[in-house]
This record gives sequence, C-alpha cells and structure tokens, in this order.
Amino acid sequence: MTTPTAQGDPRFPYLGFGLRLRRDYVPEVLRLRPDVGWFEIISENYMDAEPDELRQLDAIRSRYPLTMHGISLSIGSPWPLDTDYLERLKKLLDRVDPAWVSDHLCWSGADDNHGRMLPLPYSQDTLEHLVSRIAKVQDYLGRRILLENVPVGRGRFSQEITEAEFLREVAEQSDSLILLDISNLHTTCVNQGLELDDYLRLLPGNRVQQIHLAGATQLCEPGARSGESVKDPIWDFYGDTLAHFGPVSTMIERIDCMPSLEEMVGQLHRARRAAGAIAS
Repeated sequence: MTTPTAQGDPRFPYLGFGLRLRRDYVPEVLRLRPDVGWFEIISENYMDAEPDELRQLDAIRSRYPLTMHGISLSIGSPWPLDTDYLERLKKLLDRVDPAWVSDHLCWSGADDNHGRMLPLPYSQDTLEHLVSRIAKVQDYLGRRILLENVPVGRGRFSQEITEAEFLREVAEQSDSLILLDISNLHTTCVNQGLELDDYLRLLPGNRVQQIHLAGATQLCEPGARSGESVKDPIWDFYGDTLAHFGPVSTMIERIDCMPSLEEMVGQLHRARRAAGAIAS
C-alpha cells in the first residue's frame, strides 16, 4: 500500500525553537524547566532504555513536545529494510507519541558520533527505490517521516538529478517531509560550488518541516560565551533559509562537543533573535 499524497500543506504544526535532549541535560530540564519550545531525542538512545530513563522521558514529554531523530533507518540501503529495527522504533513511537520522527537520506545508517553519512547517487533508479521503501516505512509506522540532507564532499560527481531536485522529488513522490540540516547544506554548497539561492528555489517550501542548526563553533572553545557575537557562515545560511521559507521549526545541536544546557539555551535565544529580525 502506498501512502496517499497529502492535500494542501502536509507539514506538522510549527514548534518554534528546540534543543537536542542529551542525557546529561535531563536532570536540569526536569528541575529548571528551561525556556525551550521542544526537545529532540535520538531514537536509538531510548529503544532499549532502562525504566527510570523512560519515566524521566515521560516526565519531560508531559511538559514539552518531543520529536524523534533516528540514525539507523538506512533508507537508501540496497538491502531489505530491518524489520526488527522498525518494530523497536514503532514501539518507542507509540510510547513517546512525538510530534514527528526523522532520519537521514543516506546510503547507509548515519553515525551520530562520527558523522558517517554516505550520500546517494541521485538517479531515477535511486528515486524509485527510495519512494518504495519510504512508503513501506510510513505505512508500518502509521505516520509521515522527515528525511535529512547529508553533506557531499568535494569533486564533480556525475549525477542524473541535482541534489535539491532529488530531495524535492523524494518528498513529493513519497509524501514525506524534509529536515534541512544547515551545516550539511553549507558543506555541500561549498564543496560542490553551489549557490544557496539556487538550491533553495528548487526545494518545496511546503515540505520543509524542520531545520537542524549547529551553534557557532566557537561555543566549544574554552572560555566562549553563549551570548557573544561570533562570525559563522552557518548563521548566514540559516538567515537566508528563513528569509526564503519563512518560519521553520528549528533544533539547535552540537555534535562535536558538549556545551552546558545554559550555553545551548543561549544559542537557542540567538536563533530566536535571528528569526525575529528576519520576520520584522
């Protein structure tokens, strides 16, 4: 059974600005109730979690919307879908009832610690393969999924379809949604000599559901402060993306270091200010 195409705007409700929920943050989140719109969890971190961890997650879920972000779906793999993984994912979905669930549009599973995300060949054959697999996943989970763009390295690759067009066709033909990672987008544009405006014009704005935004690299430097002004091209790309699409639910993340919750909330406020400046 193929998931029917949604009519009108298929996106889920706008959630504002959220953070990645790291285990180290959980006690502070429960105690302080920081000014955060929502939290994103890594699905695999809670599939086999201890009962106490799940009860803490339930407590946070009662106060904040949650989303789930996976790293092991391997939607672009040539091998059969992992039914055991999907069963465990659905069990967690049914418990958490997240606002939405996402993973990576890549050749193999993504490694959250090492960033092992292999871009797909953008061809008609790959598109047909993906659309069929996404339909099966969405049918099994009973909900639409988001798929995240991955970084492409240097070199001129012979692709039948440009990346942005490929993302558009995958989303529209499978009735899925797009998670736009700004750091990955920046890497791809720089490495492939692409213009951001040209890329964004090819994406279907009504399917860009979420943004991943890495805070300034300097935040991980000793003595850096969350509120200080830093020059980072990621923020420029973020501003241009919002100017093109309007408000998009944004999750602030750091995967290369572990800032404090206070520092991450500071980065979240910076994203709010950036979005507010564009809106005004």
